[in-house]
Amino acid sequence: NRQRRTADTALVTFGDSITDGSNTQVDADHRWPDLLAARLRADRRLAGTGVLNAGIGGNRLLRDPNPPAGSPAESYAAYFGESGLKRFDRDVLGQPGARTVVVLLGVNDLGHPGTTAPASEEVSASELIAGYRQLIRRAHAKGLTALGATILPFEGDTLGFYTPEREAVRQAVNQWIRTGGAYDGVVDFDAAVRDPGHPGRLLAAYNSGDGLHPNDAGMAAMAQAFPLHLLKG
Repeated sequence: NRQRRTADTALVTFGDSITDGSNTQVDADHRWPDLLAARLRADRRLAGTGVLNAGIGGNRLLRDPNPPAGSPAESYAAYFGESGLKRFDRDVLGQPGARTVVVLLGVNDLGHPGTTAPASEEVSASELIAGYRQLIRRAHAKGLTALGATILPFEGDTLGFYTPEREAVRQAVNQWIRTGGAYDGVVDFDAAVRDPGHPGRLLAAYNSGDGLHPNDAGMAAMAQAFPLHLLKG
């Protein structure tokens, strides 16, 4: 019975709280990586591919936690983990059987400056793209396939992330992910969960309430949007 075997290979989902499952039903395994794993188990050609969730709430691609002195974030920012660039070797390349990584990081790089990080850490599209390129090179050097996931919309969020300038960066980054050709494949989560009538926002049916994190239905939409052919070689 193949479903009872240990997975032969693994897909690593490398991300932040959206991958970690913030604001989904507790202990229900309704995170998008859980639901994607169920799709893989149901596919005869992919039943031997496991999913390793390497999502950490609050994680940034480029920088470690750096809460402003005296801010409330000093009490919890350490839980955000070291930057994606720093933890990539341990959390992705060092995982047994890892063959593919999908990168969904960047929203906290956009949203944290001025709240849980200094305003001076505001990022540009070129800085984020340089970070992604570094991850891609490192993945390829170890023989892994690197997939890029577009950053989800967050206009109207309750956390202080959104500004028109940050939305412009998000759009530029997503355009590069979709068309830049650096990744081996694209997972367009932005298209899967945005409001068609207001693309800067999550669709109301997928909004957990804070305008940033998808709810269980949004997680299901993300899992369904993952192109399985990218894993079939």
